[in-house]
Amino acid sequence: MILKAAPKDFKTKKPIYKPYKSTQSGKSGMVYVKGKDGNPRLLHFGDSKMGQHSNDPKRKASYCARSAGITGKGGKTKDNKNTANYWSRRNWNC
Repeated sequence: MILKAAPKDFKTKKPIYKPYKSTQSGKSGMVYVKGKDGNPRLLHFGDSKMGQHSNDPKRKASYCARSAGITGKGGKTKDNKNTANYWSRRNWNC
């Protein structure tokens, strides 16, 4: 998945679950997710210094297997849309 630049009204409209290229240095993507209180919160994910090698089958398989085992307070984070791991895996097409 190729991340596009965020539109100018990104901060005001706050589109939920639509990833964009991050504006924060050191991060590759950002997305608004639903917070615990139901309000949208901005989530940054990925490391911009690390190249994405999803076109290399061995690297992709290794990353997908490694990131599938990450757990959070609510269980596995790979299936939770409100976690950075979910969006990073989606960016890699896991």
